Amino acid sequence: MKPIPLKKYKAYLKSLGLYHKRTASSHEIWDKKDNSLLRPVTVDNNYPEVPILHIKTSLKTLGIKNSYFERDIKKF
Repeated sequence: MKPIPLKKYKAYLKSLGLYHKRTASSHEIWDKKDNSLLRPVTVDNNYPEVPILHIKTSLKTLGIKNSYFERDIKKF
């Protein structure tokens, strides 16, 4: 797995049904409309690419396997 461009990652989150709930400083908070996530997904806008550690943490929160993410992210 390698870092993903920020724009591509946000498009992936939208495809999962997440929406941009709010912004705190330079961090965007993403959640599902039904609030079914235990905690929201945080996206840092300071960098042009999303680091691998952030991706893995978000995938764990979303309950998505790395292999599914790597397959699906190619569509964006």
